[in-house]
Amino acid sequence: MSWWGLDDGRYRRTAPGAAGISRRAWLAGAASLGIAGAARAAPDGQVRLGLLQFGTVQWIADVIRRRGLGAAHGFTLDGSPLANTEAGRVALMAGGADVVVSDWLFAANQRAAGTALCFVPLSSANGGVMTRADSPLRDLAGLQGRNLGVAGGPADKSWIVVQAAARRQGLDLADAARVNYGAPPLLEAKLLQGELDAVLTFWNFAARLEAQGAREVISVADCERQLGLSGNAAMVGYVFREDWARANRGALDGFLAASHEAEEALANSDAEWQAIRPLMNAPDDALFARLKARFLQGIVPPGTLDQQERDAARILAILYETGGKRATGGIETLPPGLFWRAGDGA
Repeated sequence: MSWWGLDDGRYRRTAPGAAGISRRAWLAGAASLGIAGAARAAPDGQVRLGLLQFGTVQWIADVIRRRGLGAAHGFTLDGSPLANTEAGRVALMAGGADVVVSDWLFAANQRAAGTALCFVPLSSANGGVMTRADSPLRDLAGLQGRNLGVAGGPADKSWIVVQAAARRQGLDLADAARVNYGAPPLLEAKLLQGELDAVLTFWNFAARLEAQGAREVISVADCERQLGLSGNAAMVGYVFREDWARANRGALDGFLAASHEAEEALANSDAEWQAIRPLMNAPDDALFARLKARFLQGIVPPGTLDQQERDAARILAILYETGGKRATGGIETLPPGLFWRAGDGA
């Protein structure tokens, strides 16, 4: 097992299983935001949304703005630029943003620790195990004895799901394969150069590899289905404070409705994709097409919130069974009230 790292502010090695925020990151983020901890009062109807450069929520926000969906749904959208995902968590906890995109495990850990965060599923887009077009690999069993790159580290949720699916087939991938942990761009290069036989990577980097002729051996969604999950479990979504949501219910309802409407527009309009293309960091048509396809595959169907919560509970159980509290950030079950439902806070 080895680490191939990259520390450029986007992809970093983090402590395995860390679902919280480091004190160092908190202090740096709070200082840059000019806030001391308490959420500031916001104008009525305003939603301050954290936006990562090239993040897909930026695409949704752009559709909302161009289509005037904020005014139509009774809220004002204010975008807050973020350097990375951790900066978004800092901004949310310190009061510099009302809504950020993060995973439910982070929200669950904070809620269990006493900070009542809520989660609304946004995307079930996930990655998979990728290999070169000429590779003989066709399934998980073929990874035995191979050089496998894994993005995100030993406690990455997708990696744990893939390992659990392999165990169903009697294969302990962590021991059977030569595992190399590293940043997605570096693993991508190592795969294409032939130094790795396969990589488990995130969906946007899987799209990049597909655009360069690579193919998917197995998706994380396929592994989820092998474990009895729906296959469209959303790990990431909108995360916000429950007290803010209760105090700003109209703005939140409007924002969530506008977000759904923006997704529908992207699902049904090629013109919308051309409009957001400058935000996608997709200079060639092949990458643009693969990013579009994988994004659309990840749109969470309406009316599946109960299933999403069941999937999250099952994934948490798998994380705990495989890596204990180290993999879950310290929790064993989902705290009540984590998944925000229509009618909550009314």
